[in-house]
Amino acid sequence: MLLFAKDIGQRDHHHKLEDTLPELKLYMEYQRKLFPYTIVRAGLDLAYKELDDIMDFVENDYQPPADSSRQEYPADIKQWYTQRFPWTSAFLKMEDMHFILVSLVKSMDSFRTLEIANAYHWPVLYDAAHNIVQVYNSLIRDDPSNSRDIHLSSGVEVNFDDFINNYWFDLDFMIFSQADYPHARHQDRKDAIEEEIKDIMSEGIEPLVALEKLKAPFKLDEPTLKLLRRDPVETRFLELKSTPEMDNAFDPLYKEYREDPQHGRLNNIDAEYLTNATFCQHLDGANNGSA
Repeated sequence: MLLFAKDIGQRDHHHKLEDTLPELKLYMEYQRKLFPYTIVRAGLDLAYKELDDIMDFVENDYQPPADSSRQEYPADIKQWYTQRFPWTSAFLKMEDMHFILVSLVKSMDSFRTLEIANAYHWPVLYDAAHNIVQVYNSLIRDDPSNSRDIHLSSGVEVNFDDFINNYWFDLDFMIFSQADYPHARHQDRKDAIEEEIKDIMSEGIEPLVALEKLKAPFKLDEPTLKLLRRDPVETRFLELKSTPEMDNAFDPLYKEYREDPQHGRLNNIDAEYLTNATFCQHLDGANNGSA
């Protein structure tokens, strides 16, 4: 299984404060209607199928393969790839994305192992989740009966911004770039890194050199630096890293605590949900979801 910021296999968490905070209760009821594992898995399936179809088309001299069920093919493959997978295409060629998708699907189907993604994997996961959420939300609005074929939730639209806030560790691959969503949970870190880079650049240092200086204080790992520098892609960074810590991977969320100025001592998962709920702009309509 792939490690996310929260366990994507769990969807029934009850917040310590939800019975006393009506808006938080709405937010948590919405969370319990989501199927986080399915959002990721279905997104990967769609991305793999689309990319596989296009790569087969290219390999067949830009002619539809005889066994293809795809109705239309893009006239401009590069443009299609850039528009369909905007974050991934900024860093990876289609062949590299295909390699990553295979690895991610295998990881999601393995419930006895735990793998850690790096900066090369998160843009792929982001684009894949975004595309399937857009498809699903459109079906929920316009063709609810067919939305059951994907079944990303119990009948509510998926708030993509909130989903990323909850399940991504950070958005370091977006450094130097502007996101299409607020992603407020991760914005503080992104802003802090970019401000530090600007300060260092004011001394006449180039951006990528400045980024290197932030490796230690912001715990930027080697794959992140290589990704942001657009270094030539090395296969070893496209592979997932296995960890033996499967049984207690989420212990810090449930067994470690922090002090909230208003609500006192909360374990980390309740503190995280409380924070993310404040970023969800439409709590009153949380049960209806939001794209």
